[in-house]
Amino acid sequence: MKKKVLIIGYGGTIVMVVDPIKKTVRPADNIDEVLSLLPTISEVADTDMEILSNKDSTNVSAPDWSRIAMFIHDKYDEYDAFVITHGTNTLAYTASALTLALSNGLTKPIVLTGSQLPLTVYGNDARFNFENAIKTAVVASEQNVAEVMIVFSDVILRGCRSVKVSESGFRAFASPAFPELGTITSTGIHFNSNTKIAIDKSKPSLLPHFNTDIVSIDLTPGQKPSMIEALVSSGHCKGVILKSHGAGSVPTEGELSFLPFIEKTTQTYKIPVIVSTKFLGGNAYKEINDECAALAIEAGAIPGMDLTDVMTEVKLMWILAQGTYSEQEIRSRMATSYVGEVSGSDR
Repeated sequence: MKKKVLIIGYGGTIVMVVDPIKKTVRPADNIDEVLSLLPTISEVADTDMEILSNKDSTNVSAPDWSRIAMFIHDKYDEYDAFVITHGTNTLAYTASALTLALSNGLTKPIVLTGSQLPLTVYGNDARFNFENAIKTAVVASEQNVAEVMIVFSDVILRGCRSVKVSESGFRAFASPAFPELGTITSTGIHFNSNTKIAIDKSKPSLLPHFNTDIVSIDLTPGQKPSMIEALVSSGHCKGVILKSHGAGSVPTEGELSFLPFIEKTTQTYKIPVIVSTKFLGGNAYKEINDECAALAIEAGAIPGMDLTDVMTEVKLMWILAQGTYSEQEIRSRMATSYVGEVSGSDR
C-alpha cells in the first residue's frame, strides 16, 4: 500500500503560478490547480492537500508556527508523513519551531520545502523540490525516520540546524554546523546514519507556544549599550540575544562595554541574555579561549553554543513560553539538546 501523505499548503513561490493574461505571479486558485501541475506524485504516495495559508512567508510568525503544529497534531494519526510548502524567507524559522512544538515524541517525518521559481515557469525548481519532498517523506516513513526536515535542491537537512544561505540560488539552504541528513540522487533518497529513527508510532505531545517578546541584536562596532537598555527597561522585553562579532565576544572597554548592560539586565531586570555568534557554523561556548567572550559569560550571559541564529531566537521564544524559569534553568535549557538542535547532552 502507498504511504498516506498530507500536503499542507502554507504559501510560498512553490504553489504560485503565472497568470496567463496579466503575466504576473499569483497564488494558485485551489488545490486542484496545484495538483494538476504535479501529475506524477500520485504514483509515489496517496496524497491529500489542504491549503492553510497563502501569505508571504515574510509575514509568517509565531502564531503560524503554532497553527501548523496544532494542525499536524490533530491529523497525526491519519497520515504516515507530512509535507509543508512554504516561502523561503522564513522557512528555516518554521522548521525550527515545529521541531520544538512537536519535540516530545515525534515519530513520523515532516518535510518542509519551497522554491525559487513558480511551478509554471520554464526551468523552475518548484516541481523538482515538490516531487522530491513527497518522495523523501515516503522513504522516510518506510525507514521510520522521525525528523522535521528541509528538502531543497538535492539535499535533506535537519530543520532545526538549517539556515537560508541564498536569496536566489537553487541550493538556498544549508546546515553549516551539522551534517546533511541525506541526499537526493538519480538512484533515490539516501539517508545518513545521523538521522533519527522512531522506535514506535505513538503520538507526540504538543508544546506549540512561543513568547515573541525578545530582542535580537547584531552587535556592530561603536554600538552604544544604552540604546538597547532602553528596550530592556520598557517592561515588555523578556529576553535578549546579542549576536557577537566572534565566538560569543562582546565589547568590554569604556562606554561601549556591554558588560554592565549584561550584569544589569540579568541581575536587576532578571532578563536572560544569550550571546551567540553571527557566523554560519560558528560556536559561542563556555570554554572559549577568548577574554571578551569569557568576561561576557562571567557577567551573566548565556552562551548560545552552536545553535543557528534562527534556532537561538526560536528556542528562547519557546523556553519563555513554557513557564517562568530562573536564569540557571534557562541556561540549562538552552544547552540541552531537545531535538538535535545543539551539540552536547541530549534530553
